[in-house]
Amino acid sequence: MSPGTIADNVRASEGVSDEELVARLYDALSALPAAERAAAVVAFGFGEGAGGVAAELGMSDEDADAITRNALQLLRGALGDIDLDDPVYFGRLQRRRGHRTGPGEMSG
Repeated sequence: MSPGTIADNVRASEGVSDEELVARLYDALSALPAAERAAAVVAFGFGEGAGGVAAELGMSDEDADAITRNALQLLRGALGDIDLDDPVYFGRLQRRRGHRTGPGEMSG
C-alpha cells in the first residue's frame, strides 16, 4: 500500500501545492518507525482509530492508543509548517478482505 493514499483528498492552502503536500506526507510517513507508520495507515488512512491498530498489530488497546498518538505527533511535527485549509477532508483507504497490515508490510 502506498503511504500517499492517506493524502488523496487533502487540500493544501494557497502557499502549498497539493503535489507538495502529498510529497511531504510521503516523506513524513517514510521517516516514521515501522510500527508508527503502520498505526498511522490503519488509524488515519483506513479510519479505524486505535482500536483498529490494536486488532491489526496484535497489541493491547493502551499500547495501540499510545503508538497511534505518537504517530500523530510525529506527523504533526514533520508537517507543522504547512497551513491546511479548513475543513480538511481526508481520504479513506479501501481494506482488502482478509488482509492484515503488520509493521513489516509497511514499506514506502
